[in-house]
Amino acid sequence: AGHMQVATSTVRILGMTCQSCVKSIEDRISNLKGIISMKVSLEQGSATVKYVPSVVCLQQVCHQIGDMGFEASIAE
Repeated sequence: AGHMQVATSTVRILGMTCQSCVKSIEDRISNLKGIISMKVSLEQGSATVKYVPSVVCLQQVCHQIGDMGFEASIAE
């Protein structure tokens, strides 16, 4: 396998109320192509995403989370 460029970014997520929200977001996003890992923090209302920028963009991640009924934005 060729060396893939990996980036780590933070995504802010509003509207999470419990661990099951966290779990469903992690499950759904982790299954996306190009996502290596995702760790969601309920307390901080954010997620740390490790991904391959050439395969998936953060905008898509935010869009997927938005589809689930949460509000996601890229933390600058």
